[in-house]
Amino acid sequence: MDFNDIAAKGARAIANNYGKKVLKKGPAPVIPKSETVSVSGEGYRLGFARADINPEEFGKKTYWIAGHGSGHQMEGVLTDVFVSAVWIDVGTDEGLVWLSGDIVGLTNIEVNEIRRRIMAEPEFSKCIGINFSCTHSHSGIDTVGYWGKANALHIPSNGKDPEYMEKLFSQSVKAAKEAFVNRTPGKLYTGRHSIEGGLYTARRLPEKHEILTRLRFVPDNGSSETWLVNVGAHPNSLGGKNRMLSAEYPHFLRERVAEKTGANVLFGIGAIGGMDAAEFDKDDRVNNIKKQGEFFADAAIAVDNDKLLEPVIKYNRRRFYLPVDNYVLLLLAMRGTMSFAPFACKESGTGVAMRTEMTYMTFGSQKILLLPGENFVCTVYGGYEPAERSSTGKGPEINPAPLAEICGDPEMIVYGVSNDMTGYVVAPNDFCLHPTQAFLNPTNDILGGRHYHETNSMGIKTQGVIADTFARLVKDF
Repeated sequence: MDFNDIAAKGARAIANNYGKKVLKKGPAPVIPKSETVSVSGEGYRLGFARADINPEEFGKKTYWIAGHGSGHQMEGVLTDVFVSAVWIDVGTDEGLVWLSGDIVGLTNIEVNEIRRRIMAEPEFSKCIGINFSCTHSHSGIDTVGYWGKANALHIPSNGKDPEYMEKLFSQSVKAAKEAFVNRTPGKLYTGRHSIEGGLYTARRLPEKHEILTRLRFVPDNGSSETWLVNVGAHPNSLGGKNRMLSAEYPHFLRERVAEKTGANVLFGIGAIGGMDAAEFDKDDRVNNIKKQGEFFADAAIAVDNDKLLEPVIKYNRRRFYLPVDNYVLLLLAMRGTMSFAPFACKESGTGVAMRTEMTYMTFGSQKILLLPGENFVCTVYGGYEPAERSSTGKGPEINPAPLAEICGDPEMIVYGVSNDMTGYVVAPNDFCLHPTQAFLNPTNDILGGRHYHETNSMGIKTQGVIADTFARLVKDF
């Protein structure tokens, strides 16, 4: 038994003892079933705003970069970072706030703090929903916690800076308020375009979902349009040696769209499990992310199949419990590295569950699902490997139904890393853990493929819980 085996065994024991204490406190509270809200009107109204979330005291204090290992101190600014907001309604103040931040993620606890602050503002008294999607930039400031300075055992400290988190919260409220003020009547369209050649995966995935989606709002008064653009690719191409703050390719996507069309852009990532943006410049990482942004921007501009959406909004935000099998992440949560509230769960490997959520909504005929975590394409749109090509030798029959199949719509748009940061969602027949260092170190599958993502997953049950929750939500919707 080597050191890593001992470390894994010790971490598991600590987490399991903690889980036993949680179980003794009694079962988790029952979550009431959420109800669907439906509003209709004569036409859409939308307002857009954005506020910077650049650090206030750069050079005077330490900021940690999120996304490529812990303890990476930020040394400069490559691109500005923002939180963007849209307000969407159908002619009344019963509408939605949708935020997107140039950050790697937020836990549900921080998202709920942003919601609390926005709902305290009088103009949002009739707001039916507030959602926060993250661009998931791996060159942003740590807003989750586990990218702080690591100790001798490689256990990271909490990398969140309280003053920076306060700026993120206050600027989110500011952007939401300005978006509400800026609302104007217009028409809303949905469209999509191929991004073939724009995605890359080092994992054995048969389907990439090479589609960019665009919700396009066209104001009646001829003012600037607002686009909600969705791409399923990690913004992580500056790499682990980068020490500069950046929104990565979403920054250059937004800049190019603004330059070419004058439109505002709220960007969000789709099903990004194991999926990166393609490499357009192998020698220059900065030019590479610029080329990535331009590639996706040009696809958004090229959308030519817009479909007018009826001014009807349906909305349902549903909370649910997710079993936590990952004792390493639980150990970090126990140390206070990230915000976490434990709930008893006899079905989990640790005895603990986390409470998270999904949001399902429609604008006219367009279905949109906001999911926590980083979902693999096959879990959303299908494309499971058969037994002879799967990582485990097991067939797709052990996997839950893909989410698009559950709702009966292959053109459903999914926004990942929304309202919570819950790790990767991997299909069971592709899920592989190290035999003695599960969740601590990667492993190889029976075909020789490397499996890293499972170490940052809550566990093999995750997809099933999400699929079951969504199936019930669709039935109630």
